[in-house]
This record gives sequence, C-alpha cells and structure tokens, in this order.
Amino acid sequence: MASTRNSDTPIETRQVAQYAETTNLKLPGGFTPAGLIQEADAAAALLDAIEADKRALAAKIASKDAAIAALADKLKRIRSGVKAEYGDDSTEYESVGGKRSSDRKKPQSKKTEA
Repeated sequence: MASTRNSDTPIETRQVAQYAETTNLKLPGGFTPAGLIQEADAAAALLDAIEADKRALAAKIASKDAAIAALADKLKRIRSGVKAEYGDDSTEYESVGGKRSSDRKKPQSKKTEA
C-alpha cells in the first residue's frame, strides 16, 4: 500500500492504524494507532474545509462572471443609444468609449500589377 501526498493519505493512514489496533501490531517510531487516527481525522477535516472553500470560490467566480457580462451588455446598449442619438462621428459617442468614424482607418485598396 504505497502512500502518496494526496487526499487518500488520511484514509490510508486510518486503515493502517485500525489494522495495527485490531492486530496489536507494534508500530515503529513510537506511533500509536489512536494518535494516527487523530492526525488522519484532522488532515481529512482540513481537506474537507479546502474543498468547501473551492466550491465557495467557484460560486463567487460564477457570480462575478455573470455581473461582468450584464455590465458589458448594458455598456454596449448605452453606446448604441448614444450612437443612435448623436451619430457615430460625435464627441458624445467617443466619450462613452466608441470610436468615431472619422478616426477609423480608411480601407486601403490593393494595387494590382499589370
């Protein structure tokens, strides 16, 4: 049973401690089954708390994305309204973030070789 540094480690540690407890296996290094179970439970509680924080953060990110999308839509509608009211070459349109038509780069015609 190879132990790795992941979320399975507390489960594996608890299984080893329970096996040692039921079979009276002497653990090296002064470890006790009760102490290992206590540490495994503490590590599992930390992992659970981290997962809960990840879920909460994901929910906040989704809320933020929705709020930003709603703002972007409103800003687009505002610019369209200002463009309709004042025209696409007005300073008002430029002041709300639009690019004036006179400031746009003129299309260049391609020169053909004869």
